[in-house]
Amino acid sequence: MANPYVSDPKDVEMEATISRAVRGMGQGIHVSVKSGHVSLGGVVDDFETKRDISSVVHSVAGGHPIINNIRVARTAD
Repeated sequence: MANPYVSDPKDVEMEATISRAVRGMGQGIHVSVKSGHVSLGGVVDDFETKRDISSVVHSVAGGHPIINNIRVARTAD
């Protein structure tokens, strides 16, 4: 039986690749990969940035499932 506390090397590699790809695109973007499923979190300034990050992640992750929990910060009107 596999140890649930030891990450799959493929997950670790994908997480590192995605983290590098989105670095600087938003503040505090969190990337997590578990069993090939990618989860994103954090806050960005606008919907365009959220869309751009999603696009980059889709190109890196290929057909792996992605959960995008990135929030767009409210701006003062």
